[in-house]
This record gives sequence, structure tokens and C-alpha cells, in this order.
Amino acid sequence: MNCKIKFLKSGMLTTIQDLGRRNLQHIGISKGGASCSSLLQMASSLVGNKEAWGFEFIYNGPHVEIIEGNITVAITGQVNFKIIRDGNEEIGQCFRSYLCKQGDQIIINNTINSVYGYISFGGNPKINKVFNSLSCNPRSKIGPRDGVKIKDEDEFIINCSNINEFKFERSIEKQNKNKIRLLEGPQFDFFEKQSVDEFFNTPYEITTTSDKMGMRLKGHQIQNQKTANIKSEAIIKGAIQVPADGQPIILLTDHQTIGGYPKIAVVASADYEDLVQLPPRSKINFKKINLREAKISLELKQKTLDNILESKIKI
Repeated sequence: MNCKIKFLKSGMLTTIQDLGRRNLQHIGISKGGASCSSLLQMASSLVGNKEAWGFEFIYNGPHVEIIEGNITVAITGQVNFKIIRDGNEEIGQCFRSYLCKQGDQIIINNTINSVYGYISFGGNPKINKVFNSLSCNPRSKIGPRDGVKIKDEDEFIINCSNINEFKFERSIEKQNKNKIRLLEGPQFDFFEKQSVDEFFNTPYEITTTSDKMGMRLKGHQIQNQKTANIKSEAIIKGAIQVPADGQPIILLTDHQTIGGYPKIAVVASADYEDLVQLPPRSKINFKKINLREAKISLELKQKTLDNILESKIKI
């Protein structure tokens, strides 16, 4: 059974995403995908999808109408939205699914003290993958539909599967962390000891020029005792580069694949989603940890996510 949805309003920046594309960085294509993959996986689980996919929105979400068929819908994150079903308007609840019919609408107003939210639909979208992924990177124009963001009046056909409503029994933590754990970067010893100490002991502010490619910070100027430029080398999500002005830049989900600035640190994977959910002008502090601590924290995060997904019950 097919269902057709229409974006009456697209929101500030809405894109179709999944968990990204692998093994392509050597040809200049980063993994990309959802910035908060756990939220996307939760939304997909609630609508019965085996493969995680959905629409990622930033700050202001879309206004969607079901124009043909029936379909289940779920929204995850800290999101203010309402849903109109059978002509009745109700305040929406995140982390549960809704069965929507032709004419029903989902109106997503905004995220709350956060950046990213997700809306998933039960079934598989009838669009072609690019490099085996649905993820869109508008800056690089990589992804289905030439990688462009969702626009007003865009329509999608979805081959529907599940039409049941679900919720999670386990409660979802909604507070964002402002202390982010880091590992030493490959050029950690390039920087003066006093600057390193201040980097880990003074707050930095997220600037308004940040986007899904990188987060620019403002704070203590980091002094480089060797060189502000190195030969370009492969870089990863969460790497913290320090250009000549001494103001760090954290590379995010749609980062470039190589870079020539020294890297003082790398964000621990377990804290990455907490970092990207912090809005501009938020203050963050850093804490250095070792590889063993980072591994344990990531395993704990994955176990917590698995437990949440397993707690899904039919409403």
C-alpha cells in the first residue's frame, strides 16, 4: 500500500537522512547521515522500520499533510508540535507513534533548547539511494534529488508497512550536557601547555556561524608552538582543528574529508550528540579522558539505546 505525503511548509532546514554512507572518504565523500543517529533510530523503530530513515529538521520543523493513504508517524527530540487527526487537534508527544489518515496533518513548530529533531514515517520512500544511502548533504549536493533540502510543496510516495501505534516504556533523558569529553588529538603536542590547560578549564561559546559541517567556538585563544598549518590529512567527525587565529573549530557530521589545521582533540563518540544539540551561544566545557574511558562510555550509550528500543510497546 502506498501513501503520499506533502510538505506544505518545509521548515528552516529539513533533509531526508539515514545513518549515512560508509567507505567513501577516500574519494572525498564523508559518511554524513543524521546528526543524532540515536533519535533517528528511535523514530524509525516506533514506526516499525527495520532500516533507520526519516526527515531531519533544525530549529523550525516542517508542516506535513497526508494526502493519500494511511501511515504511522513518529517524532523524536525535544520538539514542540501538534497533530491534526480526523479533524481533531492535539498537542503531540515525542517518542510515540501516531496512525495518520488522508487529510491529517503534522505541524512541527520548533525544537526546545536544542537543535535537531526527527520525523519518521512507517515504510520505505520511493526514491533512489545515492551510494547506497538516502542521506542528503545540501552543501555538497550529494544524495537523492541532487542532495537538496526539502522545499515547500515537495511530495514523497512511501510504500507503507506498519499501521500500529507504539511508544517506549523506558523514559528518555531530555537534558543536554554542557561538559563534553575529549580524547587527545594527533597534534596535541603542537600547543603550549598553558593554552592546553586553559582549553580544558575555561568555557567556550558556540558561535552563530556554526552549521552541520562545523561548529566554530569563541573563547581562550590557543597558542601553537610549532605551526598552524600541516600537510592535509584525513580527518574524522568530532576532530577539533585550531587555525591560526587560535579559535577552535569542531568538525561535525557533514565535515570535509581532509584538512590542514592541527587537531588538538577529538570529541568522544558518546558525547557527540550532546554537543550538536547545544544551540548557538551555549557555553561548553571540555574534559580530557583516555581511550579506555571513551570506549566504556560509548558501550554504555549503545546499551542504553538498545534497552530503549527493546522497550517499545503497542499502544
